[in-house]
Amino acid sequence: MTESPTPRRLILLRHAEAVSPDMGCFSQEADMARRLTPDGEKAAVRCGFWLQSHALTPDIVLCSPAQRTRQTLAGLQSGLSPATIPTVQLCPEIYEAEPSALAAAVRQVPQQARTVLLVGHNPGISDFARWLDSHNHQLDMGFAPASVAVFTMIGSDLVPDQTSWANCDNMSLNLHTFTRP
Repeated sequence: MTESPTPRRLILLRHAEAVSPDMGCFSQEADMARRLTPDGEKAAVRCGFWLQSHALTPDIVLCSPAQRTRQTLAGLQSGLSPATIPTVQLCPEIYEAEPSALAAAVRQVPQQARTVLLVGHNPGISDFARWLDSHNHQLDMGFAPASVAVFTMIGSDLVPDQTSWANCDNMSLNLHTFTRP
């Protein structure tokens, strides 16, 4: 009996709750340096435990270089089994990105990766999720901090050799799960 391959999955994670920006200091450097709140740190760990409990360990992570996204990723990794820590790529193009830039980043993922985690910011993450599956009304609620959207690539479990991250678009992925662990 042949085991069916794991479908390709794209996991979108908005960073956990961050401290508010300092009043009057709206520079990109100040925004990039914003840290998670204590509640945000706990939420990031919960996200890792949730991914682990749902067998959604990423093969590769695309992460914005902002402090709050890197802290979210660190918290998430503490909730994963140490044997399953994925390859991480810090991607400046994810910071304040439009859906087209996020799709372009995903299209660069190596073919062998089955599960990809993208850790980013709103409104880009929320807009990207709605672009990928515009018919799913769960996404109309918005993307609160530490929200997770899991998409599956259509047909990737049936014809894995004919699906590719290079073809990531709004016709190739469907929302499977949307939650805030």
